Amino acid sequence: MRDTRFGRRIHVHSGDFFNDPLPEGQFDLITFVRILHDHDDAEAQRLLTRARESLKPGGVVLVAEPMAGGRDSAPVAEAYFGFYLLAMGRGRPRSPEEIGRLMNAAGLTRAREIPTALPLATGIVVAEIPRRNVRFA
Repeated sequence: MRDTRFGRRIHVHSGDFFNDPLPEGQFDLITFVRILHDHDDAEAQRLLTRARESLKPGGVVLVAEPMAGGRDSAPVAEAYFGFYLLAMGRGRPRSPEEIGRLMNAAGLTRAREIPTALPLATGIVVAEIPRRNVRFA
């Protein structure tokens, strides 16, 4: 990524996001693209909590994945991704509201859905790390 004009601003970190350390305090955005729907609620909340703990105050967590409860294509999307996740043996599509509740439970604030051009394929929910140093138990 260093060869692009964004090279100094974009960093990709590989590893096991459940067990490897996440970079702390130096970044202001973590994205989960097609990640949370592969995991149960407890694991998804754990990932969101780890993201909140690693970002500086005011940072943002962005979740982009197929979501349940869409107005136009809900039956088709939920059937397709429900079957896919059944084959995987875990996870489930969640509505933007459900993702927002997981984000709030992880200590993120102002969870909100961002409209997308093709919600059947991907929905987006973002939330923020509080700007003050707040301890979460």
